[in-house]
Amino acid sequence: MGQHRARNRELSVISSPRLLHFEMSGAALIVAPQGDCSSLEIDILHAELQEILEQIATNSVVGLVVDLERAPYFGSTMLGALIRLWRSMSLMRGRLALCNVSAAERDVLNATRLDQVWDIYPTRSAALEAFRPAAKS
Repeated sequence: MGQHRARNRELSVISSPRLLHFEMSGAALIVAPQGDCSSLEIDILHAELQEILEQIATNSVVGLVVDLERAPYFGSTMLGALIRLWRSMSLMRGRLALCNVSAAERDVLNATRLDQVWDIYPTRSAALEAFRPAAKS
């Protein structure tokens, strides 16, 4: 946790690594699945997902970045979780973006046409930059 603060003072860790690690960066919430998400324990996923949904509701989250760098595959359970997160963000008038999407995940997103719904960025920093307010001149 200390190393995150040293790197970026506005970054605050909310959870320790489990299935879904999550942390705030400014007004954006970063969710980072840990490991292969092709077959997840649904009860554990739902409990962790509920914690994230509570963070969205209570922290004025304007952007949700799902960083898939450590999860090169996902199945229907994780896809369902992403849709739940997206719906929650839509209700809060926020946006969801994905980053570090593997070729296999991109194929799934393409087949489901979710790649046309969600913004996809090559890196976490690019996704976070998209949520920063434009500088006024």
